[in-house]
Amino acid sequence: MGVCMFTTQRLILIALCAALNFSIGSIVYLIKLPVYFDSVGTILCALLIFPDRKAAFVCCLTCALTSTVFTGLLVNPFLPWFVGTDLVICLCAAFLTANFGNTFRARPMQPVKFGSRVLIAGIVTGVTAAIVSAPVVAYLFGGVTGSGSAFVVAFFLKTGQQLMNAVLLSGLTADPVDKTLQVLVSALLFRATPADFIAMVRGTPARV
Repeated sequence: MGVCMFTTQRLILIALCAALNFSIGSIVYLIKLPVYFDSVGTILCALLIFPDRKAAFVCCLTCALTSTVFTGLLVNPFLPWFVGTDLVICLCAAFLTANFGNTFRARPMQPVKFGSRVLIAGIVTGVTAAIVSAPVVAYLFGGVTGSGSAFVVAFFLKTGQQLMNAVLLSGLTADPVDKTLQVLVSALLFRATPADFIAMVRGTPARV
């Protein structure tokens, strides 16, 4: 029988990763950068629990929803409307990014391989998130969500684009960059995580 999906160790991990999402995402939102940086903990959670894909997905989704609720209540009231975006980020994290875990932890680091995997995961996650988020931004909020991305939407509107096109172009411009940076930070944190901690979370014998 496999390890229980929500062990005490995993619940602690979910809480820590949700706090990471909340802290970084809130700072970025408040200073109005044209990125989000609110899913580093979500991606890291999936990397730490993989190769159990089901558990990785459920745990990182729990992490994402937890941080979304708290951030929505305390800092960014727009965020809870983007649970669909949370869902696709978690799918990408558990079923794509986490597959590159061995490359991220390889000793010594293989920079070309490491960087290419970060780019693949970041671009796929970013494009998917942009497409899912666009209708919410355009039709629910008229292109203005209080984040720095609103400035990018305004730029495309000034070029003569219709609202939906402007929002989608804004997302396709900013999201792949944002998600690639988030995958990079998550991969580096995963690389630095002690093997004993990973084994404890996964319920497996320790490995480097």
